[in-house]
Amino acid sequence: MGVSFRKKIQNVRPSWRAIVTLWREEFSFKIQTVCGLIVLVLSFIFQISTTEFLIVVLMIGAVLAVEALNTAIEELCDHVTLDHHPQIGKIKDLGSGAALLIGIAATIVGAVIFIPRLAVFL
Repeated sequence: MGVSFRKKIQNVRPSWRAIVTLWREEFSFKIQTVCGLIVLVLSFIFQISTTEFLIVVLMIGAVLAVEALNTAIEELCDHVTLDHHPQIGKIKDLGSGAALLIGIAATIVGAVIFIPRLAVFL
Protein backbone atom coordinates (compact mmCIF):
# COMPACT_ATOMS: atom_id res chain seq x y z
CA MET A 1 0.00 0.00 0.00
CA GLY A 2 3.09 2.18 -0.29
CA VAL A 3 2.11 3.63 -3.69
CA SER A 4 1.30 7.30 -3.32
CA PHE A 5 -1.77 9.00 -4.71
CA ARG A 6 0.47 11.12 -6.94
CA LYS A 7 2.01 7.96 -8.46
CA LYS A 8 -1.44 6.55 -9.15
CA ILE A 9 -2.45 9.77 -10.91
CA GLN A 10 0.74 9.63 -13.00
CA ASN A 11 -0.19 6.09 -14.04
CA VAL A 12 -3.45 7.40 -15.50
CA ARG A 13 -1.79 10.05 -17.68
CA PRO A 14 -0.99 7.75 -20.64
CA SER A 15 -4.58 6.53 -20.65
CA TRP A 16 -5.93 10.07 -20.62
CA ARG A 17 -3.47 11.01 -23.39
CA ALA A 18 -4.82 8.12 -25.47
CA ILE A 19 -8.40 9.33 -25.05
CA VAL A 20 -7.39 12.85 -26.06
CA THR A 21 -5.58 11.43 -29.11
CA LEU A 22 -8.66 9.43 -30.08
CA TRP A 23 -10.80 12.56 -29.81
CA ARG A 24 -8.40 14.67 -31.87
CA GLU A 25 -7.57 12.14 -34.58
CA GLU A 26 -10.48 9.72 -34.96
CA PHE A 27 -13.69 11.10 -36.46
CA SER A 28 -15.64 7.92 -35.65
CA PHE A 29 -14.64 8.21 -31.96
CA LYS A 30 -16.00 11.78 -31.92
CA ILE A 31 -19.28 10.67 -33.50
CA GLN A 32 -19.62 7.75 -31.09
CA THR A 33 -18.84 9.95 -28.09
CA VAL A 34 -21.41 12.57 -29.13
CA CYS A 35 -24.01 9.84 -29.76
CA GLY A 36 -23.24 8.37 -26.35
CA LEU A 37 -23.76 11.75 -24.69
CA ILE A 38 -27.06 12.22 -26.53
CA VAL A 39 -28.20 8.79 -25.35
CA LEU A 40 -27.25 9.67 -21.76
CA VAL A 41 -29.33 12.87 -21.98
CA LEU A 42 -32.25 10.89 -23.43
CA SER A 43 -31.87 8.41 -20.56
CA PHE A 44 -32.57 11.21 -18.10
CA ILE A 45 -35.36 12.76 -20.18
CA PHE A 46 -37.18 9.43 -20.49
CA GLN A 47 -36.34 8.42 -16.91
CA ILE A 48 -35.24 4.92 -17.83
CA SER A 49 -34.80 2.44 -14.98
CA THR A 50 -31.52 2.10 -13.10
CA THR A 51 -30.91 -1.28 -14.72
CA GLU A 52 -31.55 0.11 -18.19
CA PHE A 53 -29.27 3.06 -17.44
CA LEU A 54 -26.46 0.76 -16.35
CA ILE A 55 -26.87 -1.30 -19.52
CA VAL A 56 -26.76 1.90 -21.61
CA VAL A 57 -23.58 3.06 -19.84
CA LEU A 58 -21.96 -0.35 -20.35
CA MET A 59 -22.85 -0.32 -24.04
CA ILE A 60 -21.47 3.19 -24.53
CA GLY A 61 -18.28 2.17 -22.75
CA ALA A 62 -18.00 -0.99 -24.83
CA VAL A 63 -18.47 0.88 -28.11
CA LEU A 64 -15.81 3.45 -27.21
CA ALA A 65 -13.40 0.81 -25.88
CA VAL A 66 -13.72 -1.37 -29.00
CA GLU A 67 -13.21 1.71 -31.18
CA ALA A 68 -10.03 2.49 -29.21
CA LEU A 69 -8.78 -1.09 -29.66
CA ASN A 70 -9.63 -1.03 -33.36
CA THR A 71 -7.68 2.21 -33.74
CA ALA A 72 -4.73 0.70 -31.88
CA ILE A 73 -4.78 -2.31 -34.21
CA GLU A 74 -4.85 -0.06 -37.27
CA GLU A 75 -2.00 2.08 -35.92
CA LEU A 76 0.11 -0.99 -35.19
CA CYS A 77 -0.55 -2.46 -38.63
CA ASP A 78 0.39 0.83 -40.30
CA HIS A 79 3.57 0.93 -38.23
CA VAL A 80 4.54 -2.57 -39.41
CA THR A 81 4.02 -1.74 -43.09
CA LEU A 82 2.21 0.80 -45.21
CA ASP A 83 2.43 -1.54 -48.19
CA HIS A 84 -0.61 -3.59 -49.12
CA HIS A 85 -0.30 -6.96 -47.41
CA PRO A 86 -3.13 -9.51 -47.33
CA GLN A 87 -2.53 -10.52 -43.71
CA ILE A 88 -2.41 -6.89 -42.52
CA GLY A 89 -5.65 -6.24 -44.42
CA LYS A 90 -7.27 -9.23 -42.75
CA ILE A 91 -6.16 -8.03 -39.30
CA LYS A 92 -7.59 -4.57 -39.94
CA ASP A 93 -10.85 -6.08 -41.21
CA LEU A 94 -11.18 -8.22 -38.08
CA GLY A 95 -10.76 -5.17 -35.85
CA SER A 96 -13.28 -3.26 -37.91
CA GLY A 97 -15.67 -6.20 -37.73
CA ALA A 98 -15.45 -6.16 -33.92
CA ALA A 99 -16.37 -2.46 -33.93
CA LEU A 100 -19.33 -3.20 -36.21
CA LEU A 101 -20.56 -6.04 -33.98
CA ILE A 102 -20.56 -3.93 -30.82
CA GLY A 103 -22.20 -1.09 -32.75
CA ILE A 104 -25.01 -3.41 -33.86
CA ALA A 105 -25.44 -4.73 -30.30
CA ALA A 106 -25.57 -1.18 -28.91
CA THR A 107 -28.14 -0.18 -31.54
CA ILE A 108 -30.36 -3.14 -30.62
CA VAL A 109 -30.10 -2.34 -26.91
CA GLY A 110 -30.92 1.31 -27.62
CA ALA A 111 -33.89 0.33 -29.79
CA VAL A 112 -35.32 -2.01 -27.13
CA ILE A 113 -34.99 0.64 -24.43
CA PHE A 114 -35.98 3.81 -26.31
CA ILE A 115 -38.40 2.87 -29.12
CA PRO A 116 -41.29 2.11 -26.72
CA ARG A 117 -40.76 5.48 -25.05
CA LEU A 118 -40.54 7.32 -28.39
CA ALA A 119 -43.62 5.50 -29.74
CA VAL A 120 -45.74 7.42 -27.25
CA PHE A 121 -45.11 10.57 -29.30
CA LEU A 122 -46.29 9.04 -32.60
